[in-house]
Amino acid sequence: MPLITQAGRRLFPDFLFREQGLVVEIEGYRWHGSRDQHQRDTVRFNDMMSCTEVRHILRFSASDVYRRPGKMIRDIRGALAHLSGGQPVS
Repeated sequence: MPLITQAGRRLFPDFLFREQGLVVEIEGYRWHGSRDQHQRDTVRFNDMMSCTEVRHILRFSASDVYRRPGKMIRDIRGALAHLSGGQPVS
């Protein structure tokens, strides 16, 4: 299911942990390689933050996914624990 912004725009995050209000976005250079796309992504990010169910957004590069997956997973788990009211996972 998409997120719906206050203006009614439908957004499809890369990963959404709806219960905790966490969005995870993977930022690849190929996708964001132009100024126009970067501008559109900036607007999209701000729109996503306006969604009442979004409490936090984590952004990772494609390099993080391929070269540092363990750290990325720890960051996601820590954010989920924090947003669920528990202690962050280290």
